[in-house]
Amino acid sequence: MDNKLVKNNEKILLRSMPTVEKCLNLLTRLDRQWTMATLTGKINCSRIAQTLIDFIISTQENFSLLKQNLVETLVIENTQKVVLEVSSMAQVVIDILKRNLFERTADVGFLATDDDLVRFLKNDADNPDAVAVIEDRLLEYRNKYTVYNEIIILDTDGKVCAHLDHSNPVTHSCDPLLAETYEAKEYLETYRKSDLTPERDKVLIYSQAINSPDSGDPLGILCLVFDFEGEMEGIFKNLKLSSNDTILMILDENGKAIASSDMVKAPIGRPYTMTKKDEFNIVNVNDEDYMAKTVETNGYQGFLGLTWYGHVLQRMESAFNNDSTDCSLDAVTIRNKAIFSGRLITVEEASKNVLSDLELVVQNGEIMAAKKCIAPNLTEQMEGRALPSILNEIKKIGDQVQHVFQSSTDGLLKLTTSSRLYEVQFLAQLSIDIMDRNLYERANDCRWWALTSDFRRILEQPQANDSDRNSMHNILHYINSLYTVYTNLFIYDHTGKILACSNPEEFRHEGQTLNGQYATDTLKIKDSQKYCVSSFDSTELYAKKSISRHSYIYNASITSLKDSNLVLGGIGIVFDSEPEFLSMLNDALPRNSQGEILNGSEGMFVETSGKIISSTNPDHNPGQSISLPQEFRQLSSGQLTSYLLEENDKLFAVGCAHSAGYREYKKDDGYTNNLLSIIKVRI
Repeated sequence: MDNKLVKNNEKILLRSMPTVEKCLNLLTRLDRQWTMATLTGKINCSRIAQTLIDFIISTQENFSLLKQNLVETLVIENTQKVVLEVSSMAQVVIDILKRNLFERTADVGFLATDDDLVRFLKNDADNPDAVAVIEDRLLEYRNKYTVYNEIIILDTDGKVCAHLDHSNPVTHSCDPLLAETYEAKEYLETYRKSDLTPERDKVLIYSQAINSPDSGDPLGILCLVFDFEGEMEGIFKNLKLSSNDTILMILDENGKAIASSDMVKAPIGRPYTMTKKDEFNIVNVNDEDYMAKTVETNGYQGFLGLTWYGHVLQRMESAFNNDSTDCSLDAVTIRNKAIFSGRLITVEEASKNVLSDLELVVQNGEIMAAKKCIAPNLTEQMEGRALPSILNEIKKIGDQVQHVFQSSTDGLLKLTTSSRLYEVQFLAQLSIDIMDRNLYERANDCRWWALTSDFRRILEQPQANDSDRNSMHNILHYINSLYTVYTNLFIYDHTGKILACSNPEEFRHEGQTLNGQYATDTLKIKDSQKYCVSSFDSTELYAKKSISRHSYIYNASITSLKDSNLVLGGIGIVFDSEPEFLSMLNDALPRNSQGEILNGSEGMFVETSGKIISSTNPDHNPGQSISLPQEFRQLSSGQLTSYLLEENDKLFAVGCAHSAGYREYKKDDGYTNNLLSIIKVRI
């Protein structure tokens, strides 16, 4: 934490920390009482106790310095806690969005090479019947990837040949993004107003040229219009942070807000002060002070996208309020088993030294007073009798100082602990949300790829020949090169026999017959909106060095082009579970100011039965089972909880969240998969 930055904002910070301000006022009052007691001692006992009084004054000076150190420590520790919280929020907002947008780059890349779209632009773009067919195909796509609210196909003259949203009055485009798309090597990501959606303000468009597979000449352009507003609304809602106290935002490269969780207090279109370099900034919004933090995206698999930032505004008045007085938190246990900051340890040790000095003053003074009370000199006797009351006042002050220090540090420890308990719930919810969002895409992928016309034509034949298998290899390999979260994609016929794989290293499986229940169930599906997922089991289809591993295989049936009720086979896509799930968990674990995962932090995905899906702890392997607390097993969709755990003389905050699904995935699509995310952080 930048102490200078804290010092520059100390007045505002103190006003927002009622417990710290109360501590400062109490210590200031005790300091005055100490001064008065010392002055009384000087007046009444200077002849017999001058050395003692000098020591009291010296001890008081140490106390004054200690008071300053305590208040500074409390301010810094409280500020650091809030800064880490708002930084985490800002990082989550931008990184969740970028994860989603990474998937869009693969979507537009694959759909732009779709054979049906290519044939349409080559031969049938002016045929009304062909337009109706291709728009039905776009609707099939949209029904699976519900993140798009418009899909547009244009020819090389900018004429709109087909599009999905008929309420969008677009027939032709002169938008410069068309020329830019033709010049781009792959896709183009554009966020601004466009004549492709003339009645809307800024839109996020993913565009890619549709080229002839024979000559490579451009035939036209595919544009996917992303539901940016709907996506951001969902992100803000899922994070449960869009309140009067916390405002979540996405800022563009100039600091203008393009999304906000509070359109009244922080409307979009306005520039906001960014804090990319400083750890925090304090800004005024509607005559209220807010702590502000801006972060860059970490990206996802190398994808950074447009220059956007996560930005959080946390209202100062409530930023430092917490249930630190929660009686269920045992300060003694926390003090004995939690990890303290270096600053707090220094202050506590210094306070013990001051109080020890004070006790020594009182003890020596009492001995001196007892001796002087029987001295032959009457003046010394009088001063000896007056000294105990002064020492008693000093002792009271010392007891009160000890209480203030104890309660202040206890309060800070409870504050940190309750913050951790909240944080692990939030992080558990975050990680399971990331998982649901990721697997939502997998359910979409298998259903869409199952509609590939070439697959359907080949499976329609009595037997696939070498040319057919090569064609399937090439298509599958191309898809797999775009969607790198899979180790293999494979096509199987109506008997479950694998005909072709995307990964040459998996060709050994070709000719094998699937015996899993998921294959049997997939071959019964006649609805293009349905899919089937294997249980999380060990399978040779996800092997490493010939050792089977646990994973999910997402499947969809492949039906006849002539009769959609005739199932010809299926497509299976093998999710690369080990690295992908670990990445999700690691992305959710708390980090220090250097961006490193906090020591003692662990994350886990687990079924409600206790079967482990993934864990950052190498002692817990996928497929193993653990015993779950009753309160975790009883959670239902979207619920979360946390508790303190004492383990091997250490204290941990453990949070758990139950999967809630994403959009229609696991909500109303017929798929049930009750999973928990557990985050464990040392306190």
